[in-house]
Amino acid sequence: MTQETTLARPQVTLENPSSNRRASLIVKDFGHRGRGIVANEDIAPGQLIERSPVLIIPSAERVMLDQTIIFTYVFMWEHLSVEQDLYKHEGRSAIALGYTSLLSHSFQPNCTFIRYIDELFIDVFANRLIRAGEELTIDYQMTLWFDPVAIEGCPHES
Repeated sequence: MTQETTLARPQVTLENPSSNRRASLIVKDFGHRGRGIVANEDIAPGQLIERSPVLIIPSAERVMLDQTIIFTYVFMWEHLSVEQDLYKHEGRSAIALGYTSLLSHSFQPNCTFIRYIDELFIDVFANRLIRAGEELTIDYQMTLWFDPVAIEGCPHES
């Protein structure tokens, strides 16, 4: 598998289905911040939270789609690219299916995402213990198009 970021985590394989068990999650409406994802159970550090297949947006279609709300939900999808590259409006992007596209931003995230470019999926892992009821966050790794606000109930937000 092509791995864009390294993170110490348990081996997740088709042969070891218990390691593939996703965390129990719920979608919650946070009012003016929109929807986000909340842990429905405690999640251990390094645990696989979500494995999301992606829908590829070809480079030629980005000019049109980048002008829509879809732009705020996509990931850059080229080898050796970073999320900030989305602002170049070149190359492929991808929308993650499942819960991943609804994860909120934090500069001190409790989750990390790893893009598997050739395999067409994104894994999300817990950076630390996440308690039931806590919102799941990732660092969008790009200049934000909104003013970030503290995530209520997150002990690591300033």
